[in-house]
Amino acid sequence: MRDVFYTILVVWIISRVFSSISAYGSKKENNSADSKPKSKRTDGQTSVDYIPPVKKKISDDEGEYVDYEDVK
Repeated sequence: MRDVFYTILVVWIISRVFSSISAYGSKKENNSADSKPKSKRTDGQTSVDYIPPVKKKISDDEGEYVDYEDVK
């Protein structure tokens, strides 16, 4: 009798896990379609999503030149 109870319990737990996974997947698909804004671009327009930061340039008079010697 105990084996039957454990079998039913395991089947119930597995069905709950699969139903929660499938419900989460369908919610995720619906939300991802709604969250993306519809862009009204026409052909030929360009949009930039990322602008890299400007790197600081070091002038030629800053710093020090160090002479090196090859050791063989």
